[in-house]
Amino acid sequence: MIVFSNHRLGPASELLVSVEVATGMLRATADAARPSVNDRWEAELVRWLEALAAGGRPTEHSGRMIDVGEIAWSPEHFDRQRRFLVAAIEAAAVCSEHGKALARWAAMIEAHPRDSVQVGRRWMLLATA
Repeated sequence: MIVFSNHRLGPASELLVSVEVATGMLRATADAARPSVNDRWEAELVRWLEALAAGGRPTEHSGRMIDVGEIAWSPEHFDRQRRFLVAAIEAAAVCSEHGKALARWAAMIEAHPRDSVQVGRRWMLLATA
């Protein structure tokens, strides 16, 4: 199972899905975002989503978690970056069988507080154990 989360919003906002659903959500979002890429951050986001779909990060709970806070937001461009990702998720949801799950993930991202953005955050991926 995969947990999509936003630690800043608490456990009530978590979305638990199968590996297959998570992979589909991540790939569909990357595919929807790719044609609109205009800058380095957007290209890195697409590569990060693709890498997550292809692999994962183990957690202490023997599952995998993808938290909104792991996205390498930049404080000065946060609003634009958040709009880009939410638009990609919404576009992916139109053609996906996982539309409801994608909508919940988009809501987590839309609710992410600006003051949670860390300066200098990098895209992190760890190999599956």
